Amino acid sequence: MCTHIAIPNRDDLKKKLGPQYGIGNYAHAWHAAGYAHPIVPAVASGHDHDVCGYSWGLVPPWARDAAAAADIANKTLNARGETMWELPSFRDAAAGNRCLIFLNGFFEWRHEGKEKQPWFIYTDHTPFAVGGLCSTWVNPETGEIRETATIVTTPANELMTFIHNEKQRMPLILAPHQWQLWLNTAAPVTDVKQLVAPLPDGILKAHRISKLISSRTQNTNVPEVQQEFRDTLF
Repeated sequence: MCTHIAIPNRDDLKKKLGPQYGIGNYAHAWHAAGYAHPIVPAVASGHDHDVCGYSWGLVPPWARDAAAAADIANKTLNARGETMWELPSFRDAAAGNRCLIFLNGFFEWRHEGKEKQPWFIYTDHTPFAVGGLCSTWVNPETGEIRETATIVTTPANELMTFIHNEKQRMPLILAPHQWQLWLNTAAPVTDVKQLVAPLPDGILKAHRISKLISSRTQNTNVPEVQQEFRDTLF
């Protein structure tokens, strides 16, 4: 699972992608929780240089009403890369509506006995792309159009196996040279499926953080949530 992320600010993303990209409106976040369904910046198939905002939690077009859409969105923050081509919630998007979602990092918890220790995982403190799927849902009662997306996950690499030691999953992180193939819905499915693999070890970085991120009373969308936690015993 990947349900806690850091969302880059627009200036940093523009610098990373270059002047040929248009950057739409969305909110930067030091920490964003998936079940709040924040807007994430993404580039969708067929819109290769337009970064737009998508509600996190994919809602397929066939969701019958707002209640059903909300229920589905809570269950579709992630799509397993191994099964997304077959599952009804994801298969149409996997075939025809893939996207790149840009993050500054993500958060996971390592289980240590009865305790859970949070970690922040990132690359070089600049935005990076993860594979995603996107879908447009239209509320049949109001006509509201909602653009939604999910983060594709893969089995964990060595680092993430250590950190996410219970479920051993990680986001599908794509290098720039892989972006075009991921977004190309005309590409052979077998070629695209080869991209669905753990990131090689040695690229991701990570450090322990405080349990501020788990607080239900404090604001967790602050820079301190990403700061390295140093236990006084070490």
